[in-house]
Amino acid sequence: MLFPGRTLKLKYWNAETRIVDADRANLERHLKRLGEVEVTAIKSLDAPSLAATDLLLVAAQMIPHEDFPQWLGGLRKRFLSAETIWIPAVILADVPFETLSGLLPEAVKDNWYFDILSPSHLSSLPIRVANLLRINDHLHELKRYAEAVDEVTRKVRALESALPHLVKGNP
Repeated sequence: MLFPGRTLKLKYWNAETRIVDADRANLERHLKRLGEVEVTAIKSLDAPSLAATDLLLVAAQMIPHEDFPQWLGGLRKRFLSAETIWIPAVILADVPFETLSGLLPEAVKDNWYFDILSPSHLSSLPIRVANLLRINDHLHELKRYAEAVDEVTRKVRALESALPHLVKGNP
């Protein structure tokens, strides 16, 4: 069981809604083997239910590999515009090594927070999912730490500004 007492909530978005294929069924079969998993199809990345998502699955097999870098850039901009901790994502796409290796400098520079997986190589899915979920947990933990430090900093500044008044009042 991945998370005792918790169902893993996954959202599945197909970039080409007119296409329904066996890849999704195969993916869902693999995901069910991971434990308590709930997969919900969404029609848009702007869906309100996306906020309560542990992992986003994006079907992009139909994107021609020569168009994939541009398509991926648009998807990345949508993730960045949210100004929150990204939802980890696995993008299912058949993209040749040459195309993906051309994306490496941008991926490193921008600290991408998703993985690209060929639908024919789902055997590595458990480790990819585990890595993305752990990274997401760590990012949320760091956000909580930053919020706690900010709160302590506000309290210290309030005490520092009150200190001169307290010192003047008590010789």
